Amino acid sequence: MPQRTSSEVRRLSRGATRQVLRSSRTVWDRVLAVLDRLGLDDHAVLLLFGAVIGVAAGAGVVLFYWFIDLSYAVFFRWPEQVLPQLPRLLYRPLTTALALTAAWWTWRRLGRGQDGMTVPDVQLAVLRRRGRIHSRRAAGRTLASAMTIGGGGSAGSEGPVAVLGATLGSLISRLFQFPADRTRVFVGAGAAAGISAAFNAPLAGAFFALEEILGSFHAAHFAPVVVASVAGAILSRSVFGNHPAFLVPEDYSYQNTIEVALFFPLLGVLCAVVSVLFVRWHFAIGARAAAWRERHPRAEVLQPIAAGLLVGGMVVASRGQLVGTGHLSIPLESFTHTAWWALLLLAVGKILATSVTLQGGGSGGLFTPSLFVGGAVGAAMGVLIRTFIPSLPIAVEAYALVGMGAVVAATTGAPLTAILLVFEITGDYAIVPPLMVSVVICQLLARRFERDDLYSGWLRRRGVALPSHAAPAPTPPPPTSS
Repeated sequence: MPQRTSSEVRRLSRGATRQVLRSSRTVWDRVLAVLDRLGLDDHAVLLLFGAVIGVAAGAGVVLFYWFIDLSYAVFFRWPEQVLPQLPRLLYRPLTTALALTAAWWTWRRLGRGQDGMTVPDVQLAVLRRRGRIHSRRAAGRTLASAMTIGGGGSAGSEGPVAVLGATLGSLISRLFQFPADRTRVFVGAGAAAGISAAFNAPLAGAFFALEEILGSFHAAHFAPVVVASVAGAILSRSVFGNHPAFLVPEDYSYQNTIEVALFFPLLGVLCAVVSVLFVRWHFAIGARAAAWRERHPRAEVLQPIAAGLLVGGMVVASRGQLVGTGHLSIPLESFTHTAWWALLLLAVGKILATSVTLQGGGSGGLFTPSLFVGGAVGAAMGVLIRTFIPSLPIAVEAYALVGMGAVVAATTGAPLTAILLVFEITGDYAIVPPLMVSVVICQLLARRFERDDLYSGWLRRRGVALPSHAAPAPTPPPPTSS
């Protein structure tokens, strides 16, 4: 039998792909016909698909966490069993270097050297690409992020799960041949479900999508996004249980009005300074890393190795506090018993470790590191007040929680999401007034001295200016005559 040429193989493959798409369209048409026969109007269909996307995104989060656990087992648990006599000081930097190198190689292969598959890239897809997100690149970024986080890199899981959920929303919308305005809404719904499932915070997930991804609180956006966020949280709770994303102390209430009138506003100022430093250092390290890659294109693989060694060494020096075991780890209890200057060093160390991880070849999000930095800064201020004013009953945990919300608001440009996230984590209305005061002050001051947050700065440095990222609302269906 004569052997086919490569061009013939490609032609046959394209023909088979077209046949699959034709048959799948027939399936989708039949499904849509069933929905039409059920008498569902346009809004009901949006809600139905919002729930479907929420479940799919929640399942994606569960799978992503499984990959993180697998990476942690490969890079840490198995070596500890094989090399039990070696001190962690020796192999921790080496394993983190190996993990970042594996993540860099995975993204290089599946991402084909492209940049993106981040939260700002999803924003860009909503505005400029009709909600279309490349599924293969999203899968590559998800795997690379799992390797980075599970391998000891300093990065968050919220960025990858938001991108994963948004990609699933885009894919489902395009499979069912929805128009571009519906696809944009489904992208936001998927991102909401991802955040909701990761943090067990459906309100924060919904507002993150409306505030950051869609840039609009239009009523047509709100309903499917909220339904997807709730569906993602329900699936996540059925697997992981109904508890906060990290351990919250039982008693953290503030006692004096002077704290709301003076100390929490001062905390907002301090968090603004730290947020500006976070943004500037992150992009400064990124610029130096990019310049080095341009000068040494053949030795690019050395960058993730060096970044892993440096981050691994920093984690050892912090006695493991800079990163957890692959999942969200903010040790609020230990923060209350740590000196204020050590907490500030932890905040600076987290900023540097995160920037080196992500700019040196690793993948992951920035939301969770911002929570850590804010918690450390807030706890430092609480410990400082308690040290110099011992007669004043100070709950350091309250300052840590408020600091988390303030830094997240300033570094991501999502103040409503930050407030709702801390509220949902604590479930306490009493924390909201000082939280709102600190968030507003931090956000205003940070934008006064640094125009970019971590998301808008990524876009601007790639020549994309988004003066307003409000996605157009879905066009309502035309009225039907009776």
